Amino acid sequence: MTTFALNNLWAYLQGLSLSQSDREWLARKLIMPKEEKDELSAEERKARFLRLAGIWSESEEGEEYYQMMKHRNDDRPSNRVINFDD
Repeated sequence: MTTFALNNLWAYLQGLSLSQSDREWLARKLIMPKEEKDELSAEERKARFLRLAGIWSESEEGEEYYQMMKHRNDDRPSNRVINFDD
């Protein structure tokens, strides 16, 4: 956020009629460290995908579709390893 936006936010917060418990809640939210996302294991990722696939998850097409989606970015230029020393 820009300084201008932060100043506007601060002015807005000061204008609110907050109870002591509301102020404490807001303070905890503001100083709370950002939650770190845990990486899913390959098995968890597959299980989540198949859960979303519905009836496909019980067929061969579900497994094929999962493999296709898993490798969909393999041939994209941004995912290639380029050696600049050559």
